[in-house]
Amino acid sequence: MKSMTDPTPNDVFIRLKTMVERHHPRPDMPDFAGSALLDLSIGNPDLAPDLRWRQRLQHFVSRDDLHGYGEFRPDINRHLRQRFAAYYQRRFLPSDAPVLLDPERHVVDLLGSKEGIFYSLLACLTPGETVLMADPSYAVYQSCARLIGARVELFTCDERGQPQLGSLRAEQLAGARVLVICSPNNPTGVELSPGKLREVLDFAQRHDLWVVIDRAYAEISFELQSNGTLGGAALPEPGALSRVLELHSLSKSCGIAGWRIGFAAGAPQLVEKIRAAKFNTDFGTFLPLQCVAAEMLDELETIAARNSIIYAARMRRFVDGAASLGWNIPPSQGTFFLWAPLPPGFAGDDLHFVETLFEATGVLLTPGSGFGSGGAGRVRIALVQSDEILDEALHRLHKWRVTTSTV
Repeated sequence: MKSMTDPTPNDVFIRLKTMVERHHPRPDMPDFAGSALLDLSIGNPDLAPDLRWRQRLQHFVSRDDLHGYGEFRPDINRHLRQRFAAYYQRRFLPSDAPVLLDPERHVVDLLGSKEGIFYSLLACLTPGETVLMADPSYAVYQSCARLIGARVELFTCDERGQPQLGSLRAEQLAGARVLVICSPNNPTGVELSPGKLREVLDFAQRHDLWVVIDRAYAEISFELQSNGTLGGAALPEPGALSRVLELHSLSKSCGIAGWRIGFAAGAPQLVEKIRAAKFNTDFGTFLPLQCVAAEMLDELETIAARNSIIYAARMRRFVDGAASLGWNIPPSQGTFFLWAPLPPGFAGDDLHFVETLFEATGVLLTPGSGFGSGGAGRVRIALVQSDEILDEALHRLHKWRVTTSTV
């Protein structure tokens, strides 16, 4: 397995951003409608919150007492954490289960779960210690580890996208302090199976590791359990509350990515460290956001179900459209991403494919190698555009393939 002790040579996401900034429509390419940009590369939700929630935010913004530092309204923050704990209880545990989370000890709010990635690693690691991550995985995990001065050791995933912790060698485990997992996974869309989740927790117990589980896409899951709850929660497992931290977010499920609000829940020692770090770097989330987020948590199942239905329909639409072109893409178990092999006729360099496709058609995807060497030969497709745009992207791909096959 590879060790990521050296800086990465190129940040693919910065490269994608540069490509977008330099893009100009191509009037010489009429088959592609001038090649106006169709960006399917970044997971920036296009589904806005219902008008009701925007009105509730306006209501709280209009109050004169909600414009000071969030840190100095512990009553509001306490209520927000209570609502998250209640949400977690009813969404991930059976109805007869005892109360799991203490809002004071087990929950801290975040400026989005991306902030939580950095703070959770900061709480677990000191410079020179090791963090274990899957290959492929969300590039921000490695970026945050490098900011802290930690070493990154990668483990592979099997053909079903499940982590293979047995692939880790003894020297990779030396100095390891934390294991990071994402479920449902960005970029692969794969959820940890119940057996694999227990395996991860057992592995962490044997090697005395903290476990950080990124659950930002937990509510964009296309399968409920028989009792109506969502699967994949680690914190109810025996002993998990002493070593596991889960990261949750309202960004994707509620279409409020720009509002920046999420949660870390789990091990009290890590929660307290995150809370202390945040006190020294920010003074809390904007109070009107805290107020409306507390209300949204009480209805999160309904809000998320609406958006998940839309994403699931888009997934079927794109998978079926791609299949008609001979491009077989497996549907995801969760997230709004598709993790696709390169189309027939293309092989090898996924970044070259992405750049060539973009130059010719204006359709932008994310090269799989941007998530690690394990993603090479694949692309991630973000279904965060309307049906019309997704259809246009498939139309351009079809036209491009016809054009290139006749050259």
